[in-house]
Amino acid sequence: MTASAPDPRLESLRGRLLPGAVRTVRVVGFDGADVLVRVVDAGEGASETGRIPLHDVSMRRVEHPSELFTVGQEIEAEETGRWRGGQPHFSARACENPALRAFLLGCAPGQVVTGTVAWVLPFGVLVRLAPDVVGLLHLSEPGGGPSATPGRLVAEGEPITVKVTEVDLERHRVRLCAVGRAAES
Repeated sequence: MTASAPDPRLESLRGRLLPGAVRTVRVVGFDGADVLVRVVDAGEGASETGRIPLHDVSMRRVEHPSELFTVGQEIEAEETGRWRGGQPHFSARACENPALRAFLLGCAPGQVVTGTVAWVLPFGVLVRLAPDVVGLLHLSEPGGGPSATPGRLVAEGEPITVKVTEVDLERHRVRLCAVGRAAES
């Protein structure tokens, strides 16, 4: 039995499951709605060109990346994978908010964190976990049953202890489940 070459689609998916290296890239042009970039920190004499697809340009909605970037501009971007003959693809969106990125990379499912109830919504509670980080505690998670409303379980501004159930680096989201109310100091 001979070993076959790894499927590039599988390798690409595997590469997207973990955060990639943050690289300094220079905008060299646009290809339709994609941003063409050259890796600045590639090392002595090395020059590698890649792209940032429109969906990875920013968390903000833009019609064209030229609204945000100019040719010659240097930015930080996360390498998200290699496509089409090994060309690197990057995400500028992943590096747009360094505090959020650092928090998400430091979070793990099962981790217990303390936050403050930021908003009570009909479908759940948004919990402020850090200055730029809000996680969702969905109505199905607190355990109050179908007749429970989030407003009966918690109030805005109240400290709350929650467990991280999911960290979505691609969408910059944290999903939570309730552990209990934080002890008052």
